Amino acid sequence: MKTFEELQSIWSQQTDSGIKPDAADIIKKAEAHTKKIRQNHFWTRVILSLTVVLLVLYYIWASAYKHTLFSLGLSIMIIMLAVRIGLEWVSKEKLKALQTDVSLIEYSKLAQRFYQWRKKIHYIFTPLIYLTYIGGFTLLLPVFKENFSNGFYVYIIASGYGFLLFFGFMMFKMIKKEMELVRFLKDIG
Repeated sequence: MKTFEELQSIWSQQTDSGIKPDAADIIKKAEAHTKKIRQNHFWTRVILSLTVVLLVLYYIWASAYKHTLFSLGLSIMIIMLAVRIGLEWVSKEKLKALQTDVSLIEYSKLAQRFYQWRKKIHYIFTPLIYLTYIGGFTLLLPVFKENFSNGFYVYIIASGYGFLLFFGFMMFKMIKKEMELVRFLKDIG
């Protein structure tokens, strides 16, 4: 059992931890969060760009331009990814404008704008892009059914929608994590 002095020491330490961090600590944490957001934007652009390249190569390899429905589906998928990449480039530029060496009022305004922009991307544009992308994939299915065996067609459906479901779940988690980082930047201002 602990003595009264030990309990008193623990209690004192607990109340000392309630001291607010100084401005330098907050700025350091904001810069670390900004760096993490920048890294997330970079990797999002890289992954989406690689996916676009693969889809374009597949478009050429499969001679998709010869099949209207197949061409339409692949084109929708490619365009949706390109739009999402464009939104990430815009976000990158908006994040650059979020400087910690400006006045607190100015930083607060910039952080608020960036937060609202990312909310629009994650809660409006991303779901629309994702659903349209799934629609593009769905347009490919009749061509797959016509050209592949029944077993392979079932595999394409199961793995395709399974991947899209898994990716949607992972995307949801990543969006939630990023919004926490962006919310921190907005709230310190």
